[in-house]
Amino acid sequence: LKDLAMGVLKREMPNVHDSVNDARVAYLCLEEGWLKTNGKPEPIVRTQKKRGGVDLFVHRIPKGCFPEHLENMFLKHTNIKPSEISPIEFNSDTGKTMAVFTTADHANLAFASISGEAKPDKTGRLQKRVYLKTGGYVCIRKNTSIRSRRLSK
Repeated sequence: LKDLAMGVLKREMPNVHDSVNDARVAYLCLEEGWLKTNGKPEPIVRTQKKRGGVDLFVHRIPKGCFPEHLENMFLKHTNIKPSEISPIEFNSDTGKTMAVFTTADHANLAFASISGEAKPDKTGRLQKRVYLKTGGYVCIRKNTSIRSRRLSK
């Protein structure tokens, strides 16, 4: 959506996620980029991700948790330190972030080292739970689905 907003509307998207703003910008992009061009939009230039590593999606993070806590959790449960933990985005009661590792092997080893069964979520991506002392759990999810991994073999 950031690339679309810049290419069609010539404006940047805010860094903070806002569903209402995202919907409005998507609508304006459709209106300006598709409808007003009679279905002949200009090509959109995609930006490259700045990270060189591979990441794991961490969600269901309780309020009061900071990236340092997640880094310590990975070290305790996997003995692998992420190269970066992105800032946690909180919605209602829980948050989400990305744990970035230097290589795919590091990310895969960290995921494999977490005890417990890996179960697919509703999108087909494997995830594991890390249970917390305070009750509840944090989910750690791979960013490739079982289906896409089967297709690539």
